[in-house]
Amino acid sequence: MTRYAVYYAPRLDSELWRAGCEWLGADALSGAGLPQPEVEGIEAGEFAGLTREAARYGWHATLKAPFALSADVDEAALIRRAAELAKTFQPFALRLQVDWLGDFLALRPSKTPPELDELAAAWVAVLAPLADRSVPLKARAGLNDRQQALYRRWGYPYVFEQFRFHLTLSDNLDRESEIAAALGRGARRHFAGLLDAVEVAGIALFVERGQGEPFRYLAYCGFDGEVRRYGG
Repeated sequence: MTRYAVYYAPRLDSELWRAGCEWLGADALSGAGLPQPEVEGIEAGEFAGLTREAARYGWHATLKAPFALSADVDEAALIRRAAELAKTFQPFALRLQVDWLGDFLALRPSKTPPELDELAAAWVAVLAPLADRSVPLKARAGLNDRQQALYRRWGYPYVFEQFRFHLTLSDNLDRESEIAAALGRGARRHFAGLLDAVEVAGIALFVERGQGEPFRYLAYCGFDGEVRRYGG
């Protein structure tokens, strides 16, 4: 089953895109693997294991979680609708920092502007009619009552007031461990100088062509009306 996701992704010509792809060891545009940076206190193979699942989803922050299209909607229609919605927004900037979200490391806003929450909410609501909801939802543990309600209604629990913008830097791990501390130090060093004024001027559509396959960069839809289609 093919699934699509609406992401924020740094500009493809930016240092932040390059740095993030290198950190994960994977480029979602080309599909190529990349050498990961050296992190003091963590061996290369261990580092790859700590980022394996994050790398499969690509360098991104989720705006609308992965979903399948309904039978009467094709990929071209999704891109057209995404481009139309993107044009209703104006660019804004974020200041990011290396931080923890639950049990994984991420880049997170030091302060969340209202434009960011509005952007995420719009993609969840506007694209909902395009999604195939015929597949029963899998049970998810660890959700509170509100998150369970959102999951049943929208297919994902972390939307609207539960939304937390983040670019994932690791899979789950013990955040009190020496490895977690080393990973945090390495991330702050690797992304130094790149996080003070991160522009959000469009969205990225990613695609998973088959279950468990890596997500690939499919299309960019700019707030200025620019649309770029990639291989995906």
